[in-house]
Amino acid sequence: MTVGIIGLGLIGGSMALDLRKTGFADELIGVESDPANASLAARLGLVDRLAGYEECLSQSDVVVLAVPSGVAEKMLPDILDRFAAGGGARDCRKIVTDVCSVKERLAGCVQGHPLRGRYVAAHPMAGTEYSGPSAAVYGLFDGHACIICDGESSSGDAVGTVSELFFSLGMRLLYMAAEDHDVHAAYVSHISHVTSFALALTVLDKDERHIFDGAPGEEQS
Repeated sequence: MTVGIIGLGLIGGSMALDLRKTGFADELIGVESDPANASLAARLGLVDRLAGYEECLSQSDVVVLAVPSGVAEKMLPDILDRFAAGGGARDCRKIVTDVCSVKERLAGCVQGHPLRGRYVAAHPMAGTEYSGPSAAVYGLFDGHACIICDGESSSGDAVGTVSELFFSLGMRLLYMAAEDHDVHAAYVSHISHVTSFALALTVLDKDERHIFDGAPGEEQS
């Protein structure tokens, strides 16, 4: 099993570290468009080797898109096109997955593609406030949830392989429709803002004259 990871930041780099540790991948190929990040990823040994985009697609059995959603929307149709253009049995059995937090639009951009079944939409719910190859750490995904979306639109063996990949990272697997995922993800990503807003409304509803009297700060003369 050769796994290609496009994007070697926090998520892609951390996946590479754990996929090597667990032995899921026999070989890890990395693609990084930023020269500085590519150099750093090489120094850190995140993958077995760095390669160009086309080389990675031709030599990988599973391709992971660890790039922003907007970039993934452009890459995903091209990747399936290249799988189809390969023409061989191995090319048409390749798998591509992603780690993006927006799923409905991404799945929609390959709806109706002849090789739609070789794409498995996934979202590992893990991360930190840091970014770039230097942020990659072991165990980032352990115990967290990974959501597989629209599994019925993907080939059974593709869903099985991608599920095994994320399970090997120590993740709990959940399955749901892309539309439902996007609603849930939106609530999760904004919950801190909702909490702050609710707290602010509570404070404003009270007599604010003494609300901050007990808060630490400079003494008032």
